[in-house]
Amino acid sequence: MKRLWSMILIFVLVFLSLCGCSHSGKKELGMREENYTTEGGEEGWMYLPDAVEENPEEKRPLVMVTCAFGGHPVEKLQSAGWIQQAQEAGLLLLVPEYKTTESYSQTERIKEILDYAIEHYPVDTTRIYATGFSNGGGAVGAMTNDYPGLFAGICFMSWMMPLKHLSSPYEVPFQIIQGSEDLTLEMDSGAMRVIDDEVWGIESLMRFNDLLESGEAKDFDKTEYWGYEPDEVETSTIEGTTWTFSNYYKEDYSVPLGQLVMIEGGKHELTQQKAFVAWDFLRHYARGENGALIQLE
Repeated sequence: MKRLWSMILIFVLVFLSLCGCSHSGKKELGMREENYTTEGGEEGWMYLPDAVEENPEEKRPLVMVTCAFGGHPVEKLQSAGWIQQAQEAGLLLLVPEYKTTESYSQTERIKEILDYAIEHYPVDTTRIYATGFSNGGGAVGAMTNDYPGLFAGICFMSWMMPLKHLSSPYEVPFQIIQGSEDLTLEMDSGAMRVIDDEVWGIESLMRFNDLLESGEAKDFDKTEYWGYEPDEVETSTIEGTTWTFSNYYKEDYSVPLGQLVMIEGGKHELTQQKAFVAWDFLRHYARGENGALIQLE
C-alpha cells in the first residue's frame, strides 16, 4: 500500500511538473512572474500585479518592455523601474525574448509573443503601450512601423529608429527620454544636439503625427538637442536632477501628443525614475476599436 501511494505521489508530481513546463509563476518584488512559450516556440515573460489576483476578470493596460543589447531581458527589467510602477498602477508587463542584435527584423516574433499575452491574460486591448531602452528602442520603432495602429503610445529611452511612413491614419503619442551626456554631440556653433539616428527619428515622428508646420525645419541653435521649438517647456527636479520636458500639442488633445525629455547630466543607463515618467505620459491615451486615438484624461 505504501508503495502504491508513493507511485501515486510520483505520478502527481510529474503531472504537475509537465503542466508547468511552459507556464510557471513566481513572485518578483510583489509581482507574479509567469514565463510562457507560444506554439511557434517564442518565449515571453508576463508580470502581473497583486490586483490581478484580487480581480482576475478586470481588463488592464499592458506595457511591453523591449530590452537593450546583451544580458537577460528579465534581469534588465528589474533595474528599469517598471515592476514597481506596474504594481502601483495595476499594469501588466510583457517582456518578449528576441534577438536584440536584430531589432528591426524581429517584429513577427515579438507580435506572436504579444498576441499570446492578449489571448491568455486580462489585457485591455485599447491600452497597449511599448517602451524600449537603447537597442530596445529600435524594436519599438520597428513594431510601430509594421503595426502602426497597435500601440496607444510609445516611449523611446536613449535611442530610437526612424519611422518608415511619414504619414498614417493612426496618430501615435510618443515620448523620448534622453540624458544630456547620452548620445549627444556639440555642433560647430556650440549648440548641443542628439545624434543623427535620433535627429531622423524625431523628424519622422513629427511628420507621422502631423506636428510640423508647412516648411518648418529643425534648428538646433534655437532649440538645443531636439531641433523643433516646443509648444511648452516644463522643468522638474527629480532626486536632485533637473528634467526638462518639451511638449508638443495637437488640436483636440489637452495633453501632449509628443514629449521630449532631457535629463541634465544623464548618461546611457536605465534608472528607476524613467519608468514613472514614461507611464505618466503614456497613461493619457487609448485606442478605440477602429484604431482612433482617444484621450483618457
